[in-house]
Amino acid sequence: MWTLVLLGALFIGYRNYGSQLPQLTTAVQHVRTELAQVFSGQLLHQLTTNETDVATTGQTGTTTPMESIVQGVHLSRTYYYRYSTTLPAAGRQVFAHAVATYNQTGVVHLVEGTAPSGQNQITFSVYHKRMAQNSAEVELGHGGPQITQRVTLAGTSSTNNASASLNADYSAAFSNAVATHELGHALGLDHSSSLTSVMYPISQGRSKLSAGDIAGLKAIYRQ
Repeated sequence: MWTLVLLGALFIGYRNYGSQLPQLTTAVQHVRTELAQVFSGQLLHQLTTNETDVATTGQTGTTTPMESIVQGVHLSRTYYYRYSTTLPAAGRQVFAHAVATYNQTGVVHLVEGTAPSGQNQITFSVYHKRMAQNSAEVELGHGGPQITQRVTLAGTSSTNNASASLNADYSAAFSNAVATHELGHALGLDHSSSLTSVMYPISQGRSKLSAGDIAGLKAIYRQ
C-alpha cells in the first residue's frame, strides 16, 4: 500500500480562502483583519492505493498561486518568527530548516524574535488531533496568513500575523517537507498543481523550492 502525504488545505481545506472581519477602532483609524477560515492550510497523510487527482483553482502556468487573502496586499518582505513553548526540539529543527530554505531565496527575510509593532510575525507551534482509527486520512499540520490592514490619515499599512503548526500526535508531521509546505502557506503561497512544487497538495517529499514557488513568492512580495 502506497503512503501519500497530502500537504496543506487540499482535502480538508483548512486555509481555503480568507474571510474578512472589519473592525472599527476610532474615527481616524480603521483596522481590517482578514482571517483565513478555520480550516486553512491543513496537511494530511493519506493512506490509499490510488493517487487522488488534484486541481488547484486559478493556477495558470507554473507559478505557484498566492492565497486569496494576500492578493492585492502590500506586505513587507521581513518577518519575525517565534517558537511556541510547547514546540518540541524536532519541530524546531524542521521549522528552522524551512526558514533557511525561504531565506535562501532572497525574496523574504525571516528573523527569529518577537516582531515590533506593525511588523510581520510568524508563530511555529504544535497541536494534538488524533484521527479516527478507520480514517483514510491523517491530518499532519496546518498554516496560513492573517492579514491586518490599518488605515490612518497617513495611509494604509498591512501586516501578516501568520502561523504554521504540526500535529504532534503523528511523527510523520515532523519532516522538512511538511514544515516547508506549511511555512509556504504562512507566507501566502497557495496550492500548486505542479509536481515539482513544495506546495503540491500530495507530498512528493520535497523541501526544495521550485522555480514556480520562488516566482510565486516574488509575486506576493512584488519583486
